[in-house]
Amino acid sequence: MRTLCAHVGASFTETSIDEDVMAIDGTVDFARMPVRVQIKCTSQFSVAGNRLTLPLELSWVEKWTISDTPVIVVVVKVPSDIPGWLDYDVAFTRPNTVAFGRRFDAATDVTSMVFTSSDRLTGESIHDWRDLAYDIADGVVT
Repeated sequence: MRTLCAHVGASFTETSIDEDVMAIDGTVDFARMPVRVQIKCTSQFSVAGNRLTLPLELSWVEKWTISDTPVIVVVVKVPSDIPGWLDYDVAFTRPNTVAFGRRFDAATDVTSMVFTSSDRLTGESIHDWRDLAYDIADGVVT
């Protein structure tokens, strides 16, 4: 997450393990309003039919619902064998993962969140999150 944010000119501040009281792993810091991010890493779920469903714990939903800034949930699908998570080369390290991210919606994401191919995480996603945060700050959306 930190690398992706840095690539597009944003910063990611990770929540200390001892301070994870809001079910938030970190914050993408933008000039006018931050976006809170929860990251779930899994090898258990498959992307079946271009959909991935993440079950939600009630305690997460309760905390995200009262957040005054957008909460983005990111799901990182990793191989089941841990050594297969990364490819190492002299010139680069490449993750063998795919990530999806979208805004938590308290009205519809009550027990689970569904991610589709349109939620695939890219550098453009970070810009979209910034635009969403600014629209919320300006009262354009809630």
